[in-house]
Amino acid sequence: MTCWNDADETEALQHYRTLLNALDDGIYRLDTEGRLVAVNDDIVEMTGYAREDLLGEHVSVLFGGDSVRIERAVDRLRANSDDPNEVLDLTLETTEGDHLRCEVRVSVLEVDDTVQGTIGTVRDVSECKRPEAETTEATFRRLFENVPGNYLIVQPEDYEIVAVSDAYLEATMTERSEMLGKTLFEIFPNNPDDPADGVENLRESLESVAATGEADVMPVTHYPIPDRESDGDEFEERWWSPINSPVFDGAGEIDYIVHSVEDITPVVEELRADGERELLQDPDAADSQLASDIVLRGQELLQQATQEAYEQLRESEERFRALVTTTSDAVFSTNADWSELRSLEGADFLADTDERGPSWIEKHVPPEDRPRVRETIDDAVRTKRSFELEHRVVREDGTVAWIVSRATPLLDEDGEITRWLGAANDVTERVERERYLEDAKERLEAATEAGAVGTWEWHIPDDRLVTGTSFAKKFGIDPDAAAEGVSFDRFVSAIHGDDRERVEQRIEDAIESGEQYEEEYRVWNDDDDLRWVVARGHVEYDDDGDPVTFRGALTDITERKQFERRLEKSNERLEQFAYAASHDLQEPLRMVASYLQLLEHRYADELDEDAEEFIAFAVDGADRMREMIEGLLEYSRVETRGDPFEPVDLDAVLADVRADLQLAIEESDAEIESESLPRVEGDPEQLRQVFQNLLSNAIEYSGDDPPRVDVSAVRDGPEAIVSVSDEGIGIDADDRERVFEVFQRLHATDEHSGAGIGLALCKRIVERHSVRASEASSHSAGSRSESVGGEIWVDSEPGEGATFSFTLPLADADGV
Repeated sequence: MTCWNDADETEALQHYRTLLNALDDGIYRLDTEGRLVAVNDDIVEMTGYAREDLLGEHVSVLFGGDSVRIERAVDRLRANSDDPNEVLDLTLETTEGDHLRCEVRVSVLEVDDTVQGTIGTVRDVSECKRPEAETTEATFRRLFENVPGNYLIVQPEDYEIVAVSDAYLEATMTERSEMLGKTLFEIFPNNPDDPADGVENLRESLESVAATGEADVMPVTHYPIPDRESDGDEFEERWWSPINSPVFDGAGEIDYIVHSVEDITPVVEELRADGERELLQDPDAADSQLASDIVLRGQELLQQATQEAYEQLRESEERFRALVTTTSDAVFSTNADWSELRSLEGADFLADTDERGPSWIEKHVPPEDRPRVRETIDDAVRTKRSFELEHRVVREDGTVAWIVSRATPLLDEDGEITRWLGAANDVTERVERERYLEDAKERLEAATEAGAVGTWEWHIPDDRLVTGTSFAKKFGIDPDAAAEGVSFDRFVSAIHGDDRERVEQRIEDAIESGEQYEEEYRVWNDDDDLRWVVARGHVEYDDDGDPVTFRGALTDITERKQFERRLEKSNERLEQFAYAASHDLQEPLRMVASYLQLLEHRYADELDEDAEEFIAFAVDGADRMREMIEGLLEYSRVETRGDPFEPVDLDAVLADVRADLQLAIEESDAEIESESLPRVEGDPEQLRQVFQNLLSNAIEYSGDDPPRVDVSAVRDGPEAIVSVSDEGIGIDADDRERVFEVFQRLHATDEHSGAGIGLALCKRIVERHSVRASEASSHSAGSRSESVGGEIWVDSEPGEGATFSFTLPLADADGV
């Protein structure tokens, strides 16, 4: 196998071009100060910058603050020469303000133990697969322009110049713009002494190359060039040694002709200085002797130039190997039929094989992937074209990795494949991540179907509603049609007629306001059954604020609705029973109390003290029983006999309660302090009952000191937290929940009066004032996800007083 060091410059150039065709990443080069000195087309395309805007800039123009990580990586690589490169996960910034997550491989570029800078490659890891990259003519031209030496590249037929090296432009004092696109004969400087001679020699040489396919060395030629200090008015003496060499394409046809010239003016001047003036003065002798001496000295110069070329080639090869290491995990070469593979550079997951054993495919490709790999390679061999393939390989240690390999054929002069040159990247991590995401997606879809959850995505501009299978079935829509997308009207037509207008209005409101959408309604499914669903979604907008997509999810709540209806009916029957029982029980109690009082009045003179005490106990028990029944009756009517909610001024409610309790306030010498209270949504009479019960308890359980009561409120998002605090006897921690239960008393009747239903009634009323967040008068991002208002609790310690707090939904005017 031919090594790069054994190749001449033309073959090495072909190698470079072939390998560059196999590379597939953005490439940049930095100097020792971290400034960009070269970037390839992929970097320009990825970032949106013009190349001239990047060159000379610090690498932070591409990576922002992440560039510090590159500098640290370079320091680590310099300190540890055993590590050829380091891979970083960085963010690339584009001119559009986008941020691309990239894998950046950094390598230090060293020549003869001297650091020349760094080379890095940038791979956009958000992309699953990149198309096959071929080195463009522009990329190859830029590579050629920086090759040391005086070179031109021309077309083989019309000799149009397609590329010119910087060294040639410098040597001939010309501009690239004056040469590209013109023929060689339009710009080639003629011999002033014999204008036709140089042109004719050049034409004969080019035609010889085209006819024979072999390089042609032209005679040494005298071509003066404009003097560098005379503004083009005078000429400098120059002697040149031109060579024309063919460059073949993959089919063995001449693709280009490389015209190189070597300035041998110093050789001619040395001959003149060595006493050859007589020879030069004899035209007949000069033609032969001078040419002979020039050829001899030209050979010496050529030998010296060849040695320098080999040194330059070695340095180029070192740079190239560094470039390969940063752009691919491995570079490899195979023979024509892929039976033998040899890893040239990079990672060792591509094991070497030879023709004596099994082929590389049989040895290192899993059986499941072999047919596909073999078919791809056979097709590439047949068509003599490059290919890219993703497949698994079995490493030497038996582990399996996923790779993306790209290979390009090298052809001989007859157009036959001599070997393949390629690059491979280990993409195991990416494939495993993709598989994990695919598994997660499948699990989510399975969970979605199992949970009777449907999803939708309405593309608003083109009125295309795309749904999942479960969603489509809920609306009686063909799942295949729903997967492609149906119109919004088709979706709405399945909604129950009594709910349709409300749902359409809520959707319009969500699109206009941008608020979260949530609605319960009925739909006819594909079995013509009526189902209850709850839908939640949100609208997304473009940069101009126009609605683009409406995404959401839908859940079947039919069973919950059926249960709620059964519960409502049960509660209705229970309330009817409680009302009937409490109403019917009051009549016997009144009769018992009346007869006991009649017995006490009629036989008062005949009753002793015990009899009077017994009658008093019975009458008191009957009265307390009646009070409990009345409280139970009021408790059962909280839901059914309550008034509709309306904006309520709590300051006015508190004023009415204080007026009703005026006698108790004066008798106990109570002080009631109050801050300004907000307006809430509620039932005025029921809220009056809550304040009256809490203030009565604060006065009742004040202890020996005059009662001190404080009423306050704070706003918390869409609700108000109202608190009634006292300095009374307090409540034990174990009793804080029990005080809100029906008929639960903490004290004997001779200590404190009451039926034990007041706080339970407060709890029932407050819970009635719990509303869904979407129905609250003030709906904001800080609202509870389930409900607003409806909670009551007590904070207290024995002997330290008690604070009863409850939440109510704020009215519109007090919303946040």
